[in-house]
Amino acid sequence: MKTGFIPDELFSICTDVVKQFHQKNGYGNLSAKIATDDNINVITLVPEASVVLNVTNRYLKVRKFCFLASIGVVCLAWLIPWWTLSAIGVIFLADRIMLFREKDGWMFLAAVLLSLEMLSNDFSGWGKAYPQERVEALGVLKDNPESPKSTWLDFYKPTSQHANTLSS
Repeated sequence: MKTGFIPDELFSICTDVVKQFHQKNGYGNLSAKIATDDNINVITLVPEASVVLNVTNRYLKVRKFCFLASIGVVCLAWLIPWWTLSAIGVIFLADRIMLFREKDGWMFLAAVLLSLEMLSNDFSGWGKAYPQERVEALGVLKDNPESPKSTWLDFYKPTSQHANTLSS
């Protein structure tokens, strides 16, 4: 997916780094880490990321509804035939599908934020290779070119395995 002004190759590398990191370390509080005021303001300035944020929030709302619906089905099972409990299987399946899509959305947003920081910090020469995109990233992040933020670079601090991938 084309992500605004972020170079496709950089975004692809960042997506791989984010996926590998979370497959190894779990997802923990990724959604809470992304859902800060500063990050939301940055995400809304990248149109594709803004769309993904809205869709990801809808997945979360559907998952909450699934949880409430499962409680409702269990409560109604006392009043109507027991076989209605089979609806819980369908609700559980819908919840799992939404969970996977929600995780993909949060990882996409993390990759966008990581890509922006790599551009603004000129990590591995990405800023020099794409000077116009670096200026745009600095503008979106509202960073000082002399000392740009590195929140996401620090979070996804590359291991020796990833350092070679990011440098190329």
